[in-house]
Amino acid sequence: MFIISEISPQFFGDTEVAEQMILQSKMAGANAIKVQLYTATQFGAERAYLEMSFEQLKRLKTFADGLNIPLFATPFTFDRLDWCMDLKLPYLKVAARMHKEMPDLVQAIMDKNIPTFVSIPSDTDPSTIKQFDHATYLYCVVKYPTRIDEFSMPDFSTSIFQGISDHTLGNAGALYASAHGATYLEKHFTLRKSYQYVTEKAHLGSMDAADLAQIKQTAREFEIIRKTINA
Repeated sequence: MFIISEISPQFFGDTEVAEQMILQSKMAGANAIKVQLYTATQFGAERAYLEMSFEQLKRLKTFADGLNIPLFATPFTFDRLDWCMDLKLPYLKVAARMHKEMPDLVQAIMDKNIPTFVSIPSDTDPSTIKQFDHATYLYCVVKYPTRIDEFSMPDFSTSIFQGISDHTLGNAGALYASAHGATYLEKHFTLRKSYQYVTEKAHLGSMDAADLAQIKQTAREFEIIRKTINA
């Protein structure tokens, strides 16, 4: 399973904390790191401290490159998309909310024709989403956090989805999806699940380093079992 460790917005706006999260994610087995790029007031002035500058993004990319793990971003503005292109980030991300709120930006991202992860909300008919060959589609229950009884997922063998963008409490949702054919997982990462702030709601539904390592190992074992059964 290709695991994307989403470190935004759980890094408190502190670049050194973000670097620690990247290092722990790498050591635990993540395949890529993702951040979010938005303006100081785009999602409420109270989240201004989470705005990432171009220089911060550049520093984090350099740090991730030194660990040999790719770092990419969800750009929520056109100029942030330009940052991604200027730094030659290997992937892009379209967030679930962007399809309705920012369709022109979604089109601009897809027009770049580089590998892009596209989250589709669970309440959206995927046939209404324009599909691209260079996209990997992730099923997303948009709730921070998602309770276990609220978890849902598609049939990965018959749908466009190859994985999930998961906000579920604990590891069960990610592991259940892996056991049923998901080959990609995007999940928020935290240094401590007890951190809870109105502006950083993802901590409780995040994975820490131990969770990430468990998900990685168990997903690998599921793959071995599938190959053995299908041999």
